[in-house]
Amino acid sequence: MQPEPRKRLSFDPTINAGHILTFVAMVIGVMSSYALLDKRIGVLEEKATTAVVQATDRTLEQKDALREIKSDIKDLQRSVNEIGRAVSAGSKK
Repeated sequence: MQPEPRKRLSFDPTINAGHILTFVAMVIGVMSSYALLDKRIGVLEEKATTAVVQATDRTLEQKDALREIKSDIKDLQRSVNEIGRAVSAGSKK
């Protein structure tokens, strides 16, 4: 017994309904993927813009809070210095 000879791969140039349906489905799939991707990118850009604005607002709030803290520390330092002077003046008498 001889083994069956291998069949060579042959190209069939005909186009049938299956080929057309496959091509149309691929085109529709690519177009819908692109449309969804475009929407996703738009949403991400909007979120990034919002995040930048929020970060800027937080930075400004932190700077204001830091200024207030510095002012309070200076006031406390003045008060401590005044108390120290009063104690020094009282002990010299």
